[in-house]
Parts: sequence; structure tokens; C-alpha cells
Amino acid sequence: MSELRLKRRGERWQYSFEGARIGNKRKIISKSGFRTKGAASAAGTKAMNEYNQSGASFTPSALSVSDYLDLWMERYCKINCKPETYANYEKKIRLHIKPAIGKYYLAALTPEAVQKLINDKFNAGYSRNTLAVLKGILTGSLAYAVQPLRYLQVSPAQYVRLPSTRAVAAVRTRSAPHVYIPPEQMERIFARFPEGSSSYLPLLLGYKCGLRIGEAFGLTWDCIDLNAKTLTVSKQMLWHEKDEKAGAPGYWYFTAPKYNSVRTIEISADVAAALKREKARQNAAPALYEELYVRSYRDQNDRLNTAGDGAEVQLVMRRMDGTYINSRTMQHVSRVATQELGFQKFDYHSLRHTHATILAEKGASPKYVQHRLGHKNIQVTMQIYQHLTEKMSEDGAALLETF
Repeated sequence: MSELRLKRRGERWQYSFEGARIGNKRKIISKSGFRTKGAASAAGTKAMNEYNQSGASFTPSALSVSDYLDLWMERYCKINCKPETYANYEKKIRLHIKPAIGKYYLAALTPEAVQKLINDKFNAGYSRNTLAVLKGILTGSLAYAVQPLRYLQVSPAQYVRLPSTRAVAAVRTRSAPHVYIPPEQMERIFARFPEGSSSYLPLLLGYKCGLRIGEAFGLTWDCIDLNAKTLTVSKQMLWHEKDEKAGAPGYWYFTAPKYNSVRTIEISADVAAALKREKARQNAAPALYEELYVRSYRDQNDRLNTAGDGAEVQLVMRRMDGTYINSRTMQHVSRVATQELGFQKFDYHSLRHTHATILAEKGASPKYVQHRLGHKNIQVTMQIYQHLTEKMSEDGAALLETF
């Protein structure tokens, strides 16, 4: 890199420095008109630093962690991350990282400060999953500050570790236990939301197939083979919040299933029969509604729309007039279950957990359950079997008392 040169031109001062050669020709960057040598030097130093940082209007030594994270989100995450990942990162940074270390200079951030953030969240009762996400954000963002930006020589997050699994937090971990829904409760749910209602099919697919909520509401008819009685999970439907700053509205969009867990699973005869009846109703609907029938399309950015942009998609979750039934209907189901039917807890993931538990109780192998539910690793599946083992031990102990 070149040196800053100062030169008097009449009664004014000029700064100049040599930029990168283009076509083996020298590129001189200069500016005149400064009243004093000091003013020219200050402006030249700032301009040269900005040039050496590819036009960034700051020097790394003066950059706060908070401002750097905004830069990382804009330059890296917005381009490379899925919208749901970007939204999750933004929330974690805003609620957890910035309040803890955002006020520090990036160049002065220490491994101790980053480790303290993780330890404090652990002692506040946050789950290991939350801690892992926070650590991942810190590791990724600070590594980006090393390369390619060269704002840091070494990442302060390089040696940060999650607390040991044997460590005991000062506050009980905030992990919500998965809920198993007994058969009698499911009967009441289906009685309240019978076939023909907008909530019936999503409930059926969660309970009988173990689908995630986004997977159920992202199903299209080309993913279902009613003759072979199989269902292929190849995508999910998620909501992208509206951008207040840009004035852009929110929208539903298709994306790969969580952990890219594309899979084909078997469906039971009763599920296949329910889907067959639903497909027959939907096939007859366009002729009944004629020009009032609403068709759905998937544009080149995988966004769902009704304006005719892109290829038409045959959604499974549709009302008779063709309008999309989205996953927010499950919020209503949860309110009915807890407030009207008196269940202590109910959410869509409870259906998935119940499905897995029933399979385990019936003797299905962990590998089969892992594939069917699309778990990232077998350890997640084995937690279900561990809970069953603990319950069997409790039942066994109670049985001994009857001898």
C-alpha cells in the first residue's frame, strides 16, 4: 500500500496516494482545496483507509460490534441465508448478542467477553439449542471479520465452548417438554375439527404421518401417490415477514424441508382414503366456482401468489374456492384445545411427537422413526426411546409394589 502525500498548491493543500494499478498503469487518488496541512492530512488519512477497506466508510478500529453485526447481516447473511435463517439470526442478535457485547469495539473484543455471553445465557436457563445457535452466529460472523474482511487477525470466538452437558445452570433450563396426546384427547380434537373442516387434514398428517407443520402446509398433490400409499416430503411452506424499512409486504414461500430431510414415507389406508376423498372434492371445485375459483402459483423465487406469476401449483391445503389454508389455522386449533377442551398443552409439534412415540411403543426401530420424521441425527430420535425406557422403569417399580 502507498503512503499519503501532502502538497501545497498555492494557498491551499492537496493530499494524494497511489491506488491499485489498472492495466499496469498507476492510479493516483487526490483531492485539493484544504486550508491547512492538518486538514488535508486528516481527510487524506480517512480517504486512504476507506480505499484500503474497499470503500467502507469507517476504520475497523472504530467499528462497534453492534455495527459490525449489521454489516455482516447485510453483506453476508442477506445473500447466503434462507429468509427464515436470516430472521432467526436477526432476532438472536437483537435480543441476546447486541445487549451483551454490542457496545464494545470490534477490535477490542476478547474471547473472555464472548465466552461470558454464552455462560450467562446458560445460567439464565436457555436451552443448549439456543446456546448452539448463538455460538454459531458468533463463530460465523467473527470468522468473516478475519477473512475476507481482515478487520481482525484472530476471531475472539475461536476458542469459545458450550458448557459441558454435565454442567448445572443457575436457573432451570427453559426447554419445553414434548407433549404426548392420548388417544381419547385426539378423538375429541377430531370430533371438534371433523373431515371437511380446514384443520382436519393438517391434524391428520401431523398425527398419522409425523410431518412438521411447514411440511404439511407445503404439500402439493404431485407429492402423493394414492395407489402406492406413499407421501414424499420435498418442501415446506414458510412465512416471510414484511420488510417495514423497504415497505415490502410479507409472503408465503416454498423452501427445502428442515435439514434438507427430503424423504418418502408410507401412509396408512385411512389417511390415503381421506386424501382421495379430498382430492375428488378439489377436482370438482373449479367447475362449481367458475371464474371465482382462486388458483395458486409458484414464481421463480419460490413465492406463492395468486396473480398468475410462475407455474400453477396444486396445493393439498385448499378451501373449496381454491384459497390457500395456511399454518396459522393451527393457532386457532391450539386455543380451542386449551381453552375450550381443557387440554393443559397442545401445539402442532405435539402431534409429531405423539406419532413418534406411538411408533416406538409399537416396536418400530429407531432408524425407521428417524427416516420417517426426518430427524437430523439418530440422537434426537433416541430421546423418544429414552423417555419410554424411563416410563417403563417407573411402571415396573409401581408393579413391584403390588406384589
